[in-house]
Amino acid sequence: MKLLKQILTLLCCIALIASPVVYLAIKPAPLPAKREVLIEPAPAANKLRVALAVDGVGGSRFYIQSPRRQALQTVPVSQFGADPGNKDNTDALNSAFAYCSDHPGTHLLFGKGVYYVSEKLLLQNIKDACIDGNGAKILYDTRGSLFTLRHCECVEVRGLTFDWDWDKLPLGTIARAEAVKGEKNTLDFVFDDPAFAREEMLYAVSQAEYETRTYGAKGRYIESYDGQNPDVVKQVSKVGDKTLRVVHNGSWSHFAGNSFILRSTAYGGSLIDIYEQCRDITLDGLKLYGGTGMGIIVGEKTSHFALKNIFIGPDPEHADTRCISLDADAVHINDSDGCFLIENCDFSRQGDDDVNINSGIGLVNSVDNSRTLTFEADGSMNVDAGDTVVFRNKRFDLMDLTAVVKSCERLDNGQRQVIFTEDLPKSVKKGCFLFNRDNTGGNYVIRNNYFHEHRARSLLLQTSDGLVENNTFSKMTHNAIKIIMDINGVWHEGTGADNIVVRNNKFIECSVIGTEVIEVGTHLLDKSNHSNAFTNIRIENNEFTGLCGNLMVVNNVNNYTFANNKITLGSAFRHDVGQGRSYYLTDCVNVKLFGNTYTDAAPLTRVARSNNPAVWLRVNAAALRGKEEAK
Repeated sequence: MKLLKQILTLLCCIALIASPVVYLAIKPAPLPAKREVLIEPAPAANKLRVALAVDGVGGSRFYIQSPRRQALQTVPVSQFGADPGNKDNTDALNSAFAYCSDHPGTHLLFGKGVYYVSEKLLLQNIKDACIDGNGAKILYDTRGSLFTLRHCECVEVRGLTFDWDWDKLPLGTIARAEAVKGEKNTLDFVFDDPAFAREEMLYAVSQAEYETRTYGAKGRYIESYDGQNPDVVKQVSKVGDKTLRVVHNGSWSHFAGNSFILRSTAYGGSLIDIYEQCRDITLDGLKLYGGTGMGIIVGEKTSHFALKNIFIGPDPEHADTRCISLDADAVHINDSDGCFLIENCDFSRQGDDDVNINSGIGLVNSVDNSRTLTFEADGSMNVDAGDTVVFRNKRFDLMDLTAVVKSCERLDNGQRQVIFTEDLPKSVKKGCFLFNRDNTGGNYVIRNNYFHEHRARSLLLQTSDGLVENNTFSKMTHNAIKIIMDINGVWHEGTGADNIVVRNNKFIECSVIGTEVIEVGTHLLDKSNHSNAFTNIRIENNEFTGLCGNLMVVNNVNNYTFANNKITLGSAFRHDVGQGRSYYLTDCVNVKLFGNTYTDAAPLTRVARSNNPAVWLRVNAAALRGKEEAK
C-alpha cells in the first residue's frame, strides 16, 4: 500500500507538471442548474377510474389511472363470435374491440383457451375499458404489429398470453458449429432438435453458452446478422437429420468449435404497440412468449402508462427446446411524453435490449431558407404541426431558442423538411441538433424487476428524471445500464439526460462478454461530442457481484456520483488487469466517489483511470490518503 501511494503521488506530480492548465481545470466547475420537479395534482374523482400515485426521483409524483373493473359492464368476447375452436379469430376480436370503442365502461372478458389470429388486432378510440384475458392465449404468425392501441384513454389489458406459432416457423434454436475436414470455408451446424435444422435459422447467428442455452460466452462474443446475404453464405445443404452444412465466404471461419443461438428473423415488427397520444394505459399480468421483433413499443406522445407483472421469456412448457423469446427489444419507448412505471416484470432471452427509453434527435443537414431546414433522423422521431422544437449547437450546448412547427414532410431520400412559423436566427446551421419538446419521455420509475440472460443491454436510459431501484440484473451479454446519446446513421436516439438515480439494485455476473457494467457517454458516428450532455447522475447503494471487465466507463457528465456501492469481483470470470476498473474520460466534471466497498479487489483496481489529469486527480484524491473521501 505504501508503494501504491508513492506511485500515485508521483503520477500526480507528473500530471501537474505536464499540463499548465490543470490548475484552472481543478477549480470547481459550475454544477448544472436543478430541474423543476414534477408534482402532478391528484386526478378528479371518477367512478369509473382508480388512480395510482407514483413517487419518482427527487420527490416527484405523477398519477396513472386505470379502469375500476367492478364499475364496468362485463361483455364476453364470445358475444362477437370469438371462440378457441375457430380457425381464425381476427375479425371476431376486432369486432369486440370496436364495441368497446362505441361503449365506454366495458369489461371485455375472454373465455379460457387458445385463440388463433392471422392479422392485426386494433384497439382504437377506446375509453374506460378493461380487456381481460382471463388466462387466455393469443397464438399468431403474422409479422408487423399484432396488437395496437391508438388514441385510447384509461384502458387496461390484463391476463393475456401471446405466443408465436412455432410450428409454422421456429424463431430460434441452439446449434454447435464444427469445421468440415478438408473443406475450405465450410461449417456444419449441428442442432439439438432436428425439427429446427432449417435454412431459415441462419438469418442471425449469435454466440451462446451451450450449457445454459443463453446468449453470450464468457469473455468473448461472435455474431453475424443477416446470414442469408449471398456475400456471406454461398451454399446451404442438409447432410443429416440434425446437421446443416454451410459454405461461406470465409468470414465465418472463426465460428468453428463454438455454440450459437440461430434465429429465423430479427426486428420483424412488434407484438404490442401503444401509439397516437394514448394516455393512462396499463398492461398487467401479460405473458409474451415469442415474437419476430420487439415486445412492447410505446410512442407518439403517449403518456402515463404502467407495465406491471409482465413476463417475457420462452414458454416454460417448451423450455427444453425454445431458448429465445422475442427477436428484438423487450420494451422500446421512444418519443413518448413520459410519466410511466415498469414494475415487477421478468424479461429474458430476447434478441436485444430489455428496456430502451429514448426521444428522437435530428441532425440538421441544410438550412434552406429563413424558415425551412432539412434534417436526418430515424423513423421514431415525430414532428407535427404545432409542436415546439428545441435546438442544440454543434457542441451540443442547449441554445436559447425554440421554434414552432408549421409543417413537416418526409423527402424521397429519407430526410425530412420542416417549415417553422417564424424566421430562424442565423445561429441555426448545418451540424446543429433539434428535438421535439413535446416528446420528452421523462419522469419514469423502473423498480422490482428481473432482467437477465439476453443478447444485449438491460436498460438504455436516454431521457431525464428517471429512478431505477430494487431491480436484479443478471448475465446479460452487454451493459446492464447504458446512459447514452447515440447517432450512428441508422438510429438517432437520445437528446441528453438529467437527473437519473440508480439505487438499491443487484448486478450479478453482468456484461458476460467483457463490456463495462455501466456506460455513460455520447456516440456521434462512433465519436464523443465533447459536451456535458448528461447532468446529475447518481449511482448509489447497489451491489455488484461477479465482474468480467470494467465496472464503469463514464463520459460527458457534469455531476456524477458513485457512492456507497459494494463491489465484489468474484470468481465467475477470469481475473484480468482491468477487471472491475472505472474509467472517467475527458468530458467529465464534478465527479464524486465515496463510501464504496471493494471486497476482493487489488488496490490498483480501485483507482479510477482518466485521460484528463484534472479528473484523475479529483476522483483519486481519497486513494492517495488510503481511503475514499466522506463526500
